[in-house]
Amino acid sequence: MSRSNLGGRAAAFALIVLWAAPALAGPGVSSSKYADMPAGAYASDPAHTSVTARLTHMGFSNYTLRFDKVEAQYRFDPHAPETSQVSVAIDPASIDTGSKSFNAQLAGKDWLDAADFPTVAFASTRIDAGDGVHGVVEGNLTLHGVTRPVTLAVTFNGVGGDLIPLITRAGFSATATLKRSDFGLNRFAGLVGDEVQLVIEVEFTRKPFSAGPGQPAPG
Repeated sequence: MSRSNLGGRAAAFALIVLWAAPALAGPGVSSSKYADMPAGAYASDPAHTSVTARLTHMGFSNYTLRFDKVEAQYRFDPHAPETSQVSVAIDPASIDTGSKSFNAQLAGKDWLDAADFPTVAFASTRIDAGDGVHGVVEGNLTLHGVTRPVTLAVTFNGVGGDLIPLITRAGFSATATLKRSDFGLNRFAGLVGDEVQLVIEVEFTRKPFSAGPGQPAPG
């Protein structure tokens, strides 16, 4: 093998190591600093992502339900975190109350109407990293065919290595409060609470060589 080929392979290997270095740490959280997340495109891990909602039911309980199909995308730039973007898509037909018949009722025409409005979508418009642990994400939520601004209070849980080598994993928790009547969901007003509390838990994974904003992937 020629020296030029050896040199080329060595350079390529060095580039791979440098590019993937943030993901080479062992499994688990290696930093709780938001700025230590490597730049790039992240996708939610469906096995470790959940969106739950809570509202009062006739005063008897603070009833909780969840959505089983949630997909989130996150594009992050540590040098300009305010330019980062988050988008979320939820399948309203995946609503889970623990009762199949009630699931079908809530996904039906009188409530979420998943047949006519098959996606609940959120797109960020502003990200404020705050103190690096607690921040704010503002964006537009489209639910039941209506779009309204929503603010998420976000906690950064940490970044580190995955069980799979070269994969970076990062976790966030978020909460928000909205009124279902703002989205045309008025059924049983006065009996079922208008205020809905959302709790979001999401783990993002970044594949090796995920390019940051304005950066081409090596290759």
